[in-house]
Amino acid sequence: MTIPANEDVAESSGATGDVGRTEGVAFQQEDGDYLTVMLLAAGLARIRDDRRRMDAGEYLTRTSAEQGLLPVPWRSGMTRLWWRFHTAGQVPPRNDLALFELCRTPFNEWPIELRLSVADLEQSLLDDDELTPLAEQAARLSGRDVEAELVENHVFRELMLVAEMNANDEGGVQTNYCDLRRLLIDKPVLTEAKVRRLVSRFPKRGSNGQPIVQRFIQAAYTRRAAQGPVAIGVCDGCGNPTQRGVGDCGTAGCSGRPTSLNIEAVGGYYVQHRATRRFFHDPGLVEARVLDRLADVQAEGTISVEAWPGLDAYDIRVSFLSRSGVVEVWGADAKDQVSPGLLGLGFTWRSDPPCDRRFLVLPEHRADQPGYVADLTTELQGRVSGVSVVSEDAFVARVIGKARKVAER
Repeated sequence: MTIPANEDVAESSGATGDVGRTEGVAFQQEDGDYLTVMLLAAGLARIRDDRRRMDAGEYLTRTSAEQGLLPVPWRSGMTRLWWRFHTAGQVPPRNDLALFELCRTPFNEWPIELRLSVADLEQSLLDDDELTPLAEQAARLSGRDVEAELVENHVFRELMLVAEMNANDEGGVQTNYCDLRRLLIDKPVLTEAKVRRLVSRFPKRGSNGQPIVQRFIQAAYTRRAAQGPVAIGVCDGCGNPTQRGVGDCGTAGCSGRPTSLNIEAVGGYYVQHRATRRFFHDPGLVEARVLDRLADVQAEGTISVEAWPGLDAYDIRVSFLSRSGVVEVWGADAKDQVSPGLLGLGFTWRSDPPCDRRFLVLPEHRADQPGYVADLTTELQGRVSGVSVVSEDAFVARVIGKARKVAER
């Protein structure tokens, strides 16, 4: 992302009306600073999107940075921030460029004291000219990161089409959905041989004669031409491609090290788009870990585990089994997000399929972060009731303990 130069920036002065509440997020009075952060992040994401489209040669006819006007969310966020500075007796950023610079500064170093969680106060919105993970999370929650929404929806739409067209009933759709979701988590890199097996597994074709699963792969992956033996640098922990000379893969919470994936390429191979990694692969790592650990317990016959029940209503559904049948059902939604405050603001729970207990499961690297669980629990209060916040280790331990008690009955 390139921040606009002086000639691209219009001074933001005067009051600009709020662009409105974000649908699905239950804001409270004390959440005002989170809304401001979300608006600024949404504006930065729109500026990035405009710049990329301009670089691709597209003429922007709507209000945009190209026309000397910055996006409405950015201007609304700046107006809200102006009032916060004014009421605190501080001098607000004098123009957009000053606010861009402030966005590169951790919130706890701002001249005003923002009402954000302890963990979030250590974050910023920009890292040089790139959006930080918190900014990306905030922009998505605001519903205004156009590029992210388009890419994520495109991949999901193609995934669902493959699942539905290659099934005879709802159970088949669910099975196909789980297989394809797991593919995105387990396979950041695909060989041509793997693609051929996928075409055999999901043979239905579209009106143009192309296998529908091929469209899904084209949406989620980039094809790289190659012939013969190829050595690809990948992380031995999460499987993500690595950069030469970099000691780790950069995936949050991953302790893997660079290694080499050796394949025999016949024309090429496929690597996940960055957007696929952000929205499907990286967040899915904690889901896959928990599912794999519960599979060992399921083999003992004391529980039944469903992955992404109800086509991803939540992530995991565990039924505890006794001789007489199902005794109790637990649901779990695993989340790996940098901001506990924004996670709490945007978290919802779908009631179908039903469960007796509900858990929000965090990866260990989030749960171990000082203040993260406490901040998240605070934000959830009054929004979503009856949800226990636990780490992945704690959740698995609770499932094992419950299964043993049921088996002893």
